[in-house]
This record gives sequence, structure tokens and C-alpha cells, in this order.
Amino acid sequence: MSTQDTKKKEEPELPGFLAHPDRLDKILFAALLIMGLWSLVLIPLRAWLLTHPLIYTLMVGGYTSAVVSGANASVGNGHWLVFLLCSVIGAVKFMPVYWAMGRKWGMEFIDMSLQYMPRAHRFFQRAVKSESTRMYAGTLAFIPLGYLPGPVPNTVVNAVAGLLKIRFWIMLVVNVLSILAVNGLFMWLGYTYGDRVLEVVEVVNRYLLWITLGLVGLMVFRAWRQNRRKAKA
Repeated sequence: MSTQDTKKKEEPELPGFLAHPDRLDKILFAALLIMGLWSLVLIPLRAWLLTHPLIYTLMVGGYTSAVVSGANASVGNGHWLVFLLCSVIGAVKFMPVYWAMGRKWGMEFIDMSLQYMPRAHRFFQRAVKSESTRMYAGTLAFIPLGYLPGPVPNTVVNAVAGLLKIRFWIMLVVNVLSILAVNGLFMWLGYTYGDRVLEVVEVVNRYLLWITLGLVGLMVFRAWRQNRRKAKA
């Protein structure tokens, strides 16, 4: 067997949506890249966002932004209902894209997303293959867990819903209700312990930017070193 044949066997096959993309594949892949860039841009902005709760809820919409905005609402810096509604927009903004990816790309997208999470990968593989009513109910039940701290990725759950052809409006309603419940709970915690939360925010804000920049620098250095090693090899 030639060296070229060996290399071909060692190299993993590209998913169909990357190897032979149609127009919709290209649009979805561009959206995936934009979402990745969005996440990278937010890294150095985290410290600044902690002191701008309204923008934080709109740009991120996670439970941390809910805690911070609740704490600000407790001292009169904004209204809790405005913060909560903005957090829904911030948290649900990419949900339609992941649902569409699951519907268009199917199990290939799930495989790609969970390649470094073998347990979750096996769970979703078994669940999708079963195609039972319990699977549909389980997918919907997992959505609130995706917005809580923990290992359940709401991106993959929404993609599985698309794969299972669960209607978009049903997924949108369940996602919005889940965000209202989860962020409402964390906002209440922030509101209840407002002064203490804001004190922690001030301390975190003082050091987080430098820590974040240090981590970004470390990531860039590691990527550069790995590329250099590959070039030498």
C-alpha cells in the first residue's frame, strides 16, 4: 500500500455538507462561522459587559447576565422586566440557525458537534435512532437544561429537534418559556442578593480583562506552536 493511500485512510472523511455543499449548506456554514466569531469577540468584552447589564442581556442572554441585571435592577439601575425580555432575545438569537442545521445536516452535524464528548454523542445517537414518542418528549424536556449551568448543550438539543422535524414554532415557544423560567430564577437571585453580587462584579471586573487577554494570548501561542510543529513534521 502506498503512502498516499495510507494518508487517505488516516484522514477523516468530511461530512457531506462540507464535501459537497449546496447553496443552503453554504449559508448555514457561513452562519456557523459568524457565530464562532461572535463568541470570540465576546471574550475580551466580558469585563466591560459586566458593567453594562442591558447590553449584556442582549448580546449574551445567559444566566450570568440575568444575575448581573437582577442585581442592577435591585438598586434602581434598570427595570427587571426589560432585562428579562432582553435576555430572551440574547439567548434565543441563534436557536433558529441550530434548528435549521439539524434539519438540513442531520446526524452528520450532531457527530461533528459532539466528537469530543463521547458520552453525549452515544446518548444522542441512541436517542435519534429510536425515533420514539419518548425521544420527542425527551428532546423538549432537555431544552430548559440547556440554559442551566451544566453539560447539556442547548445548541445540540435544538439541532436534534430539527433533525427530528419538530416544528419550528413549537421549538421557539419551548425555548422562550425555558429562558424566561431559567433567567427569571437567576434574575431573582441577583435581585435578592443585589449588593453582594455588585460587589463581586466590581472585583471581577477589576481583574477579568487582564485574565481574559492572557488566556487569548495563550490560545494564540498554542495554536501558533501546533502549526509550527505540523509544518516541521
